[in-house]
Amino acid sequence: MSLKEIYSKAKNGEDSLNSKNSNPKEVFLKEKESCEGPFYHIMGNINDSALIEIDNLFAVADNLSIKNANMHKKILLALSILGPLISVVFFLYFEGEIHGMILLCTILIGILYLIHRQSNRLDCHRKYLEYRVLAETLRAQFFLSIKGSKVQVAEIMPWFIKQGIPWIGEILKTLPLDEVKETKDIIYFWVFDQKAYHEGALLKAEAKRERQKKITKMAIYLTVSAYIIGLIFETIMYVHSPDVEAHLIRLGLKIIIGFMSVSTIFLESYYGKMSLSETINDHKRMIALYTKIGKDILKKGETEEILLYLANQFLIENSTWYAYQSKNKAELVF
Repeated sequence: MSLKEIYSKAKNGEDSLNSKNSNPKEVFLKEKESCEGPFYHIMGNINDSALIEIDNLFAVADNLSIKNANMHKKILLALSILGPLISVVFFLYFEGEIHGMILLCTILIGILYLIHRQSNRLDCHRKYLEYRVLAETLRAQFFLSIKGSKVQVAEIMPWFIKQGIPWIGEILKTLPLDEVKETKDIIYFWVFDQKAYHEGALLKAEAKRERQKKITKMAIYLTVSAYIIGLIFETIMYVHSPDVEAHLIRLGLKIIIGFMSVSTIFLESYYGKMSLSETINDHKRMIALYTKIGKDILKKGETEEILLYLANQFLIENSTWYAYQSKNKAELVF
């Protein structure tokens, strides 16, 4: 979705519907009615009406979370680029005495403000996180229910989620918990499937962290090189006083050093908001958890004790993810 679409979406009234003064539960239920696919389901070939309702609600929450996550990432990228860019443009105006740059700087600041304003109105960061928490609690409820468990996930959610996002518990308590007609084994759909997901996500997160490290190293090397070149140049100028136009050379060095400095702001504001270290550790913990549970199930079977342990640990990890991702809201960067 383009920046033009971001503005259009907010302008058309979604900002008023989803403002921070709105009830999050009501906002979700209204968005649920107008939600369009694609939808991903927990399992196929489900005949039980209670399980179908849980699965359909999961599909909507998952869909809305993904859409809001994509919007949040686009806004984050735009703000991360515009902030440092404004610094570079102002530097060209101030040091390079390119007077027209002050007009461009003003326009960029206006665009930055509008994007940040629409970000707050769309509230996509909050919805991305809360809808994901809802989807994962529904996943846990689905698998407990399909095994015939009477446990309500709303009752075993971590206190942090119960207090921080109470509307999720309200949604969960409206779900039917009728006894399922036919129980099914869930080791492939919950344990092995989710383990495979985290293994793939871990590789992607590690690739992003390696890319961040390479870009950071490049920025550091270029900055240090520019300082060294500047030192050599000034030493030559001081000792030999050659007949050269030193002003343009100094300006070029200042621009390079300034650009490298603001690039670190971009790296911090964009990659820093991804919480890559925490995400990588999160995936590793979940892989270890599913490995342990898989071994326990193969040894003892899908006992209620094992499944409840898995559900509890699953919900705890979900709340941990929510806690560190909550700090990554898009912010103005200069």
